[in-house]
Amino acid sequence: MPLVKIQDLSKTFHTANGDVQALKNINLSIEQGDIFGIIGLSGAGKSTLVRCINFLEIPTEGTVFFEGKDLTELTHKELLKARQSMGMIFQGFNLLEQRTAIRNICFPLEIAGVSKRDAEKRARELLKIVGLEDREKSYPSQLSGGQKQRVAIARALATNPKVLLCDEATSALDPNTTRSILALLKEINETMGVTVIIITHEMSVIEQICNRVAVIDKSRIVEEGSVKDIFANPKSDMAKQLILPKNAIHSLDNFKTVRLVFDGLSSYEPVIANLIMECNVPANIMYANTKDVNGVAAGEMIIQVPDTAMDKVSAYFDRIGIKYKEEI
Repeated sequence: MPLVKIQDLSKTFHTANGDVQALKNINLSIEQGDIFGIIGLSGAGKSTLVRCINFLEIPTEGTVFFEGKDLTELTHKELLKARQSMGMIFQGFNLLEQRTAIRNICFPLEIAGVSKRDAEKRARELLKIVGLEDREKSYPSQLSGGQKQRVAIARALATNPKVLLCDEATSALDPNTTRSILALLKEINETMGVTVIIITHEMSVIEQICNRVAVIDKSRIVEEGSVKDIFANPKSDMAKQLILPKNAIHSLDNFKTVRLVFDGLSSYEPVIANLIMECNVPANIMYANTKDVNGVAAGEMIIQVPDTAMDKVSAYFDRIGIKYKEEI
């Protein structure tokens, strides 16, 4: 049974200028232990979708099942209890400025009726998990953006949630801080068993942490699957737009444009140099975004090779086991 199942969900907002359909017939299943990404451009409906998961927004049609329970059938008290199992973090951190780090983390526990002593004990445990045990008396104004987000993560974990909803949680952070926050979320997923749902517009976030992803475009899910499969072979126009770099693909006369996906080849193997030498063809590198992960190459590259050499190039890539696709 999926931890979260979204079934035939639609959401329409009634405004002074008419109705706006933010979500159209959404169907998703998220399993226990997933790090599930939902990616799309601004205005696609991502944030509305994540707020429908915990019923901060009530769907116009359809429903959400959490641990097999239909949220539309729960009483207000039952819904509040279910929400305690759904932690949430935001782009803007949403910390209470008048409270120290430890008091921010205690806040949801106070609402849940936990004693001050037990709440502070739990908060200190969480501050240690997020690496801020020495900042418990600091106010948000005294913390960096990354530290604020760590406090927000600790606060979201205070009630021992089954799922952590992350709404553009790294968009306000620099690249290094983003990597550290994503590494923390992955560690929480692996060590605490918390399912993570990440809303983002950045494919690099999906690549770094998620195992599954859904692509949302104009209020609809247009593609869903494993990150590895969608990254290697995006089918929808929106997935291609998010994955393929702008201006990297443009046709030259008598040349083919080929996209290479690195997801397991040794990072020490000189793939392009060997291609040039073994096939005796020129190769023009249009774009490259690859990195070494424990000796394994990960990422993508776009090259151009002569039309007449494509058969030799294809045979070379097939032999060394690298995924490739001719781009049009």
